Amino acid sequence: MMFKLKKIQTTLKSRVVSWGEFLFCHRALYTGLSICHGLGCILTEKPELYGPMAFFYVILAYRG
Repeated sequence: MMFKLKKIQTTLKSRVVSWGEFLFCHRALYTGLSICHGLGCILTEKPELYGPMAFFYVILAYRG
């Protein structure tokens, strides 16, 4: 029973670490920021304000 619990704990820890690395990598963050700024262009109808930042974050997301 103890061995099985230890194996589950190790598996869970590795999954949390891999998801954390994915969610907090620069590419994922820049993609999220570009989506938010892109939506800001549409919702506020001010593309001159949010458009350049959305474009900038797209470039950063592409570069990684």
